[in-house]
Amino acid sequence: MGMKKIYFIFMLLAFSVVSIAQEPKKWKAPKRPKPIKWEAPRQVAPEVIDVWRPYHVSDNWMMDFYGGWSMSMAENMAGRGVIKMGMPMFDLGIGRQFSKVWSTRLTLGYRRQKGWASKEALAVSEQLGDGDYTFGMAALYVDQMMSFTNLFCPYNERRKLDVQMFVGAGLNYSFGFDDKTKRWSRLGYPVDGSDHMNLAIRGGLQLLWKVNESADIVLQGTGTMVGDSHNGVKHSGTFALEPYAEVALGVRIHLMDHYGDYRYYKVRRWEATALRTADKRVAELLDNEKLKEYQDREASEVVAFGELMKTRISFYVDRVFVNDYQMENLRIVADFLKKNPDVNLLIKGYCGASEKSESPDMHLAERRVESVKKALVRHYNVDVSRFETWFDEKATPPFPMKGEWIDGVVFMMRKR
Repeated sequence: MGMKKIYFIFMLLAFSVVSIAQEPKKWKAPKRPKPIKWEAPRQVAPEVIDVWRPYHVSDNWMMDFYGGWSMSMAENMAGRGVIKMGMPMFDLGIGRQFSKVWSTRLTLGYRRQKGWASKEALAVSEQLGDGDYTFGMAALYVDQMMSFTNLFCPYNERRKLDVQMFVGAGLNYSFGFDDKTKRWSRLGYPVDGSDHMNLAIRGGLQLLWKVNESADIVLQGTGTMVGDSHNGVKHSGTFALEPYAEVALGVRIHLMDHYGDYRYYKVRRWEATALRTADKRVAELLDNEKLKEYQDREASEVVAFGELMKTRISFYVDRVFVNDYQMENLRIVADFLKKNPDVNLLIKGYCGASEKSESPDMHLAERRVESVKKALVRHYNVDVSRFETWFDEKATPPFPMKGEWIDGVVFMMRKR
């Protein structure tokens, strides 16, 4: 191939490359990203927190009254029949419940006790007669009580049966020995009829049956170890303990707390409420919002006979107590009655049975009405003649449930 042909081919290729390079590129629109499908934010229910409602020192007190049978099982009673060993006893106690499980009690009691000269002594001396003698004993104890039921089962203030264990320590004071013990002492029988003070420890079980909101029937069994000399007969040169046992039947009275209730209650509240203890600024914000809500509602209340007040009382599902927020709503109701002496109220109670969230068998509507009525009378001095009550466990509430809350009590205005 000649040089001219090679040069011509080379020039042709170069021209082709330059032509292609100078040819403008065809424009293409950039690919658009796929549009993101919009989804409404999910409504997440706030967390429900269970806490014990705040109690004062004056709350959760109780009183115990017992009567029963006290049986000495001291060493000198060996061989004596069980029935012949027993005598009556009485106890009065006062205590306080500190949690669902633990409570403390102080008891003061009196019991008669029997002593016996023992078979050996009777065999030696006929002048001891039947060998029986009696004396009195005052007992003071501090007991720590633990509820087995509430320890192993969820707390339920409506539960009927409660099983409790208790342990305690205290003093036993023996006095009033039969005069014949002085004569026996002169005969050589080692009985000391003077007064004796002895340390004692005890433990036992209680079965409590709830009668109503303020009272329980109690069956109590107790085993006690007391100083050896409590019965006037000391069998050991060193410190020793002797037992006696008791079976008693009594009643426990629960005293009213500052809420107007008798039992230990648990409060369920929203997570937002719990933030009050976490951040001062959040607490102030919540307080201001709640105050504004109360003021707006209070200003909007006007007399309209036959209609419902805008203020109503909400309850958490399955609960009947009036919490602190709802107490402020009750204040609005009480002030409304004071400002309008010609108005009476019909307090109407509901449960959420129609929405299958609460059971009619729990009598929530009735109990909610009673809680509201009691709070209005006790805390706001409302004359009980200013309102009537009505409840229906199966009626549909006039306002729908909000989350886990139900407007369980409403107020209808009536002409006085």
